[in-house]
Amino acid sequence: MISLHVMPNSLVVVLDSGTHILAANDPRYGQILKTEINEEAIKKILAYKELVESREDHRIEVKPEENKILIDKQEMPDVLKKKFLELKRKHKPRSYLLKFWDKLQKNPNPNSIKMLYQFLEHNGHPIMADGNFVAYKAVGLDLKDHHSGTNIHKCGKIIQMDRAEVNPDPNQTCSTGLHVCSWDYTQHFHTHTSKWFEVLVDPCDVVAVPVDYHGTKMRVCRYKVYREVKQGRK
Repeated sequence: MISLHVMPNSLVVVLDSGTHILAANDPRYGQILKTEINEEAIKKILAYKELVESREDHRIEVKPEENKILIDKQEMPDVLKKKFLELKRKHKPRSYLLKFWDKLQKNPNPNSIKMLYQFLEHNGHPIMADGNFVAYKAVGLDLKDHHSGTNIHKCGKIIQMDRAEVNPDPNQTCSTGLHVCSWDYTQHFHTHTSKWFEVLVDPCDVVAVPVDYHGTKMRVCRYKVYREVKQGRK
């Protein structure tokens, strides 16, 4: 005998051997709902034996009982865990998250890594197939950056500076470095004298996220100009 009871934020699985209550963010939740109601299959999912779904996932270990997901034995931060579970439920590829993770591990500053998670989670920045993420940049009508007036922004161009010259202190908000921002911050910056671009940032090139901009601005040492966007774009 087996029965499933879907509640607003949980799933109750009743078996002869006992009752299991799974929270909606439990990776087994979606697995069970998409599985034909079969006691043997359900038991395997509850025993975590069917959680690996792709070749890449051999690096990922799911620990539902601890509400943890590990990548290469390291705990996945919340912003990546939420995205991983969302993609898993929708049966979409997750390899780009691993590419993002691999690039992030090359960032020499642990504090930069921690701050980047906050930036991405706060602003919902997309992560691209190669593991880089999208941020935004406001430049002058002449395509030069507002700060120095020297870097010309054209699609495909790489803007960079020596990482050692970028201030890593998040408590110093306006300081040296290449600045990229969230869309909300960027579109209100020099509103009538700007053009806006999407830029691609390698996670290893993130240096600091200033504390008093609510996670909407960061300093990096390198980015690639991706494409121009218009004000008001979602």
